[in-house]
Amino acid sequence: MGEPQSIWRNRSFVATLIGGSVNDVGDWMLEIAVPVYVYTKTGSGAATALVYIIDLVVGVVLGPYGGGLADRWNLRSTLIATNLLQMAALLPLLTVTSDRIWPAFAVAAVQAGIAQVNNPAAFALYPRVVPNEQLVTANAYASTGGSLARLVGSPLGGIIVATGGLTAVAIADAVTFAVGAAGAFLIDRVAAAPLAAHADDPAERDGSIRAGIEAIRSRPAVVALLAVEGVSRVGFAAFPVIFIVFVTDQLHGGGTEIGLIRGMAAFGGIVASLLIAQRASRYPPVRLMVLGYALFFAIGLTFVNAPPLTDAIGVYLILFALTGFPNVTSQVGQRSSMQTLCPPHVLGRLSGLSGAIGALGAGLGAGAAALLIDHVHVRVLFNAQTACFGLCAVIGYVFVLRRVEAGVAVDELVPTE
Repeated sequence: MGEPQSIWRNRSFVATLIGGSVNDVGDWMLEIAVPVYVYTKTGSGAATALVYIIDLVVGVVLGPYGGGLADRWNLRSTLIATNLLQMAALLPLLTVTSDRIWPAFAVAAVQAGIAQVNNPAAFALYPRVVPNEQLVTANAYASTGGSLARLVGSPLGGIIVATGGLTAVAIADAVTFAVGAAGAFLIDRVAAAPLAAHADDPAERDGSIRAGIEAIRSRPAVVALLAVEGVSRVGFAAFPVIFIVFVTDQLHGGGTEIGLIRGMAAFGGIVASLLIAQRASRYPPVRLMVLGYALFFAIGLTFVNAPPLTDAIGVYLILFALTGFPNVTSQVGQRSSMQTLCPPHVLGRLSGLSGAIGALGAGLGAGAAALLIDHVHVRVLFNAQTACFGLCAVIGYVFVLRRVEAGVAVDELVPTE
């Protein structure tokens, strides 16, 4: 057989990538703009934190249900509908005033709820619109799009809310969701259609959450991937507070140094995504995941324990830029592993369940960091946070990679007669 066509000549992939990335820009704009507005108008840290708590709670409660809907519906129609619903859900922002803040919380809750359907649908769509040998490449470009969306959406959200208020945010956000809907409209109808059910697979006959969970539980490698998701989110969520204290106390830096170091990781991640997109398709995604977490752990240990040797900011800029590669490799490998080791008809529910577990892990990580940061030496905490990624590598190697290389995980994809 000949070489597959260039992924950039695949209209459905390009539409999915661009539509999803622009939708992410809108999500990041809201995630920054709404808390900033709430804080500037109320001066309440508790009220500001409530915006983030709402997002976590909605993800935990509704994630599996949203994934179940994505498994039942046409994915193209689902993405069009969710983008249009996100546009409509912005309208209450136009009624927010200094004396009436509550509609902003309502918008945050509704947007988070819609995302519980939109995100699983996008996750389940990628294996439908690209051949298996291009899946890692597709996910690497999706990672690049997500990183760019964060770099663009986050500052835009802050700038627009500061200069034009929530009305301007609603208008700008509506444009991003309109582009997301237009992109979804260009996706191939047949590729996005609901999958035909097979009588010998209960999870296909029954689109319920319970049937999806049972299908996932019967595949230990997929369960292990969910464990990796939970543990990694503990580490990622614990990071921001620990990092700020680390740079301040150990490197004697301030806001400028904190911003510079974190920015290096973002740009390093974009470069890494592009490199992986070009090279990584020749490697099994599970190996990429395990390698990524192992390197993340190794570079993290070096970063955390370097202060006794040097506090030169340049060293930490380089080290943090280097974390972009294992960060992207681990995430792309994990996402691609989930998509290849779980049956297509369960991918929406897997994504929803993964999101719920990730939200729980994020809550645990952020809460632990907040409670312990004033009582435990920052390098001890930072080493514990970094160890989360080492544990992810161990789980991935023992319970996923070894099963895949032995052929066991692939056999689990075949329904039991």
